Amino acid sequence: MKAFYELRKDNFFVGPMTEYPFPLHVHETVELVIVLNGECTVQIDSQEYTLFPGDAAIAFPLTPHAYNAQAEGTRGFTAIFPADTIAEFSSIFHTMLPNEPIVRRERAGEEALRMAEALMQDKEQQHLHLAYLHVILAHILHALCFHPSAAYNERGLGARVVRYVYDHACDSITISSAAHDLGISESHLSHLFAQQFHVNFRAFINAIRIDKATMLMRDPFMTLTQIYYQCGYDNMRTFRRAFVQETGMLPAAYMRAVRHGGADNVTKAPVEPKK
Repeated sequence: MKAFYELRKDNFFVGPMTEYPFPLHVHETVELVIVLNGECTVQIDSQEYTLFPGDAAIAFPLTPHAYNAQAEGTRGFTAIFPADTIAEFSSIFHTMLPNEPIVRRERAGEEALRMAEALMQDKEQQHLHLAYLHVILAHILHALCFHPSAAYNERGLGARVVRYVYDHACDSITISSAAHDLGISESHLSHLFAQQFHVNFRAFINAIRIDKATMLMRDPFMTLTQIYYQCGYDNMRTFRRAFVQETGMLPAAYMRAVRHGGADNVTKAPVEPKK
């Protein structure tokens, strides 16, 4: 499964865990989830884990992760925050990686679970969020075993690469032009995507473009021609093929579903065959 880059507008988020599967993605922030009741399956890097009540999972910056499945009624706590949010733990997030990014309830301790529950109940008390998060991380990180990130420099480069590609995805970008602007070789750039993000350069570009296209489709005054042009495609045929590959639907059907019933209606729209 390929990962897409998520550019988050809110670099600090504390709140409920997503209630639906979320595809493999990467971002420059840390993501911590603790299951409060029910169970869910998460993927971090290439490994899949099932989480039960009290279990925690943590994805370090630029580590591909996904929420693959959830049992009905599952409820959880999520914190998404920059690596430097709490100075005490900053060096860990920048220079280390966990041997296994999962902490089971018996190792996380009941205090971390209580703090997560408190955060979910005190949604309006934002001044307490950082204090609670500090306590939770102290328990979670203490329970993990780490190894030095041999690819520390690569992770720094990875952040620069994905931000550059995100900003220029809808331009006439190629792996050659991107490598030139970033000051690295094409082979280095290709290797970075394959090893760090498990996706090739062109697929990463298409994922960003189609994500933008789905957002533009919410504008009732935008035509499909305007949308595919703004997203960097030269013709409708190429756009349609890329769109179906990413969403499983034809662009026109997706746009109708969004405009008639909102984003939630997309999952109810029939998947149309490729043409």
